[in-house]
Amino acid sequence: MEEMTIRRMEFAFQPDMDLVFVKDDPEMSFMFLGAWMMLPYLEPFLIRTMRDALPLIRDPQLKEDLKRFCAQEGEHFKQHARANELIRALHPSYQALLPLEKELDAELKAFTRDKPLKFKLAYAEGFESMTSAMSRAQFEVGLYDRTDSPLADLAKWHVMEELEHRTVAFDVYEHIVGSWFYRMKQSLWSQKHYLGWVKRFRDVLVAPQGELFAAYDTPEINARRKAFNSHYLKRGIPRVLATYMPWYNPAKVDLPEQFQIARAHYSQTALTTA
Repeated sequence: MEEMTIRRMEFAFQPDMDLVFVKDDPEMSFMFLGAWMMLPYLEPFLIRTMRDALPLIRDPQLKEDLKRFCAQEGEHFKQHARANELIRALHPSYQALLPLEKELDAELKAFTRDKPLKFKLAYAEGFESMTSAMSRAQFEVGLYDRTDSPLADLAKWHVMEELEHRTVAFDVYEHIVGSWFYRMKQSLWSQKHYLGWVKRFRDVLVAPQGELFAAYDTPEINARRKAFNSHYLKRGIPRVLATYMPWYNPAKVDLPEQFQIARAHYSQTALTTA
């Protein structure tokens, strides 16, 4: 397992930053923005879940990994909350995001309060396995290397740390629960739950952006986007499917060279590291 570094970052977010941070692809960019609206609520849920598990962990190294996982996730949701605040102010209709955020926060807090620990651990592992699988593909195709939006910088740092802590939720689940069938079943449920919320946030964000989307609706751009997305999905989908297998272990997956380059870069540019 790679050492997990706690990096405190500073991104150059601006009110006029380009929201289409995936080149030529407003649809994918706004899908990610919808997902990011969730993170100030979802990542605290993951942190609460890991802290609930901590008293049951017997392995000292896994305890340390869990604490570092929580510290990294804490930095993630703080940075995304900063970006979300600017995005929310861009259009009056984005005030409709606030009741959605309140609803999601209440639902995830209810999960923490009412659901058994094995449910919460399986949810966390299902989310982490999906995001780490797609993070590998994103590095391999250079998804965030094609624009200079600070949102692309934020995304690249975040997915790098997703790969850095990719084993923790899996190892904690295996340590405490250990059922492959329950993990697979709950992964599918949690991923559907997550993607359903992404769509709800995305729909609000997209609604006033017809002119922006129209600017990217040309034959040339559409052809480039289709070719790139096919390349991306051909790498990402098999990696996600592999996480459902009984023999899946995130410690054994191959990591792209681009991950190591990004890891060094963000360690060097962080305000502080620990």
